[in-house]
Amino acid sequence: MIVHHPSEATLAAYAAGTLPEALALVAATHLGHCPVCRATLATLEATGGALLEDLPPVSLSIDALDRLMGRLDQPAPPPPPVLNPDLPAPLDRVALGRWWAIGAGVRYRPLRSNGAAWGGLVLAKPGRSLPRHGHSGRELTCVLSGAFADQEGTFAAGDLSEPDVDHDQPPTVIGAQACLCIIASEGMRLRGLLGLAQRIIGR
Repeated sequence: MIVHHPSEATLAAYAAGTLPEALALVAATHLGHCPVCRATLATLEATGGALLEDLPPVSLSIDALDRLMGRLDQPAPPPPPVLNPDLPAPLDRVALGRWWAIGAGVRYRPLRSNGAAWGGLVLAKPGRSLPRHGHSGRELTCVLSGAFADQEGTFAAGDLSEPDVDHDQPPTVIGAQACLCIIASEGMRLRGLLGLAQRIIGR
């Protein structure tokens, strides 16, 4: 059972299409598992549609209808190929880099996306913790398998973490299974030696 969900503000930004691509992919991964959030999203989209109906009309260009009809005659583009058959949608069709070790028993695989946020997969062995870090923007994490715990509770498959505080108690994998997550951030500030390295390379 999914316990942790994105905030309504995040779902509203997703519905409006204003979330950076990496954050939107994490939110979409959670939505694929969570009927509760899909229902909330449908309500937000309906509300947005109603607001659009109240906007004053805007004049179209003279050839707008001709251009629209021309587009209807064009064949639909093929769907992007499945690149990661072992991952759930929408992650099965995104480009990922190679795995990198970022600590003892913790690996990171970057996501190739556009926009201000960055993201990727994090795989941690049982008992391992992510590096201590803070935030200078939004951070979303959706658990794909396994579970972790931090000061906000326990997060299992499908749960989404949206912390609004720094990780003084870093997320730690619990149970006997490794934990695989998709994470995206607008600004993660690592601490300790990793934070020093982050500042040196300007990430």
